[in-house]
Formats: sequence, C-alpha cells, structure tokens
Amino acid sequence: MISISQLGKSFGGRTLFDDVSLQLNAGARYGLVGANGSGKTTLLRILAGDEPASHGSFTIAPGARIGVLRQ
Repeated sequence: MISISQLGKSFGGRTLFDDVSLQLNAGARYGLVGANGSGKTTLLRILAGDEPASHGSFTIAPGARIGVLRQ
C-alpha cells in the first residue's frame, strides 16, 4: 500500500500539482492519465525517490517495493 498525503510539486512559479492525497492498495491496478506537462512523470519520480516533493508526504507499507523501468 502507498499512502500519499497533501503532496505537491512546484518549479519556480509553476505548480504542477498541489494537495494530492490518495491511497493505492496492494493487488489493485491503477492508471495515471493526464495532459502533457501535468506532472504524471514527476509524481512517479517522487514516489520512486528520484525527486523531492515541494511539500506533503507519502509512505510505502513495510515490505512493499516500487519497481521502476527507466525510459
């Protein structure tokens, strides 16, 4: 399970996303859909630990892991 609480990311004066809160449950499948430049890849980079969030937090359940296939 991944729990995201009030996560946000800004670059300078541009806010990609703000106050994102959701829970991703083990065994479920999710799709991430949005316009180009809306922050989809940035959100995944934050969850993978490759990029810091501007604010908010997320937790990954003990024993869970995130796999990343770099493009």
